[in-house]
Amino acid sequence: MQERIIQFLKESDGYISGEEMSQRLKMSRAAIWKHMQELRSQGYEIAAVPHLGYQLVTCPDKLLGYEIQSGLNTKVLGKKIVVLDTVTSTMDEAFRLGMEQCPEGTVVVAEAQSKGRGRLGRVWASPKARGLYFSFVLRPSLPLNQLSQLTLMSAVALAEAIEGISDLRPLIKWPNDILLENRKLAGILTELRAESDQVKFVVVGIGLNVNASPHQLPSGSSSLKIAAGRTFERVQVFQAILRSLEKWYSKLLHHDFAQVMEEWKKRSATLNKRIRITDPAGIIEGQAIDLDEDGALLIRKDNGLIVKKTAGDVLICHSRESGNP
Repeated sequence: MQERIIQFLKESDGYISGEEMSQRLKMSRAAIWKHMQELRSQGYEIAAVPHLGYQLVTCPDKLLGYEIQSGLNTKVLGKKIVVLDTVTSTMDEAFRLGMEQCPEGTVVVAEAQSKGRGRLGRVWASPKARGLYFSFVLRPSLPLNQLSQLTLMSAVALAEAIEGISDLRPLIKWPNDILLENRKLAGILTELRAESDQVKFVVVGIGLNVNASPHQLPSGSSSLKIAAGRTFERVQVFQAILRSLEKWYSKLLHHDFAQVMEEWKKRSATLNKRIRITDPAGIIEGQAIDLDEDGALLIRKDNGLIVKKTAGDVLICHSRESGNP
């Protein structure tokens, strides 16, 4: 019911009377008043003027399910949204829902994470109500060797959405980081469940620093607020990301990975750079020259040998002679 009341207030041109709301919602004016009080307790600023009625002044910067879905108009991403206050990790919760056969596109988002996870066992700093920390469940018909495409697709979608709502131009560091001025703005993590080489589902997790201040973030990180010099409405940012993810996921399902690759390369902070990549097999240094058809990174070593990497920790080398990152 509160969702319908908020919708009425948003759609009204000016004030809407309690009597009109009572008739349309088929409830007493006293019940309307109680709902208004509850909405105010959630952070909505609602003006009330005798003989005029109610008017919505401002919405809270809270990740409320009906606010996120209001006007979202996606077909897959976000049709089901689970909103949590604090969780250990949205990845863990989304994976649990995936095991319980939740519908594709289910999104888990939290105001804070106590043990947010990044790649290679790292921790993702998740200051409360200062970012977007969410994971979503996909069930793509892709072979295992092509699942890295989902990470590249998500990075393109995230970068495009950020650019659309902020006029900033983020770059993508292979395989999963979004950078602004060489500082980490967002990270992407993917985990999957497969049986007999059959992918059951994939969970994609995204952490984006939105309104965090420098003292709330690790060294070498940034936020939209820091980079743009203003705060952002997180619900609007979230909606833009979900719409962009759906657009690019649809292209992937329709076998248009070539366009994903093209956009990724335009935004790359890695290609044509001298890099040092570390993985369980050791350390390789060379020139990042391209991606292969599945999204793996191709590196030309100093001896001319080209090696292919599907995962690893990348450092950009600013000096070929010293190799210092």
